[in-house]
Amino acid sequence: MTNAIDRLGLSPKRQKLCSRENAVRVAGRIFDHHSKKVSVLHTDDPLQPFRVSIDPSSRGQIVMEMVA
Repeated sequence: MTNAIDRLGLSPKRQKLCSRENAVRVAGRIFDHHSKKVSVLHTDDPLQPFRVSIDPSSRGQIVMEMVA
């Protein structure tokens, strides 16, 4: 799998932390503790391709949402 992260030469640990799977796991933990709407967003930033947000006005393409 060749993508922007691989080309940047980041460590395997950084690649794992930047993964969609990790963002979904973090979103699940936030949702379990706060029961608010939580979104996983895809960004254009190769150092942070996925991020978790509880702010409905956050920028990025929504990949997944958890709602109560």
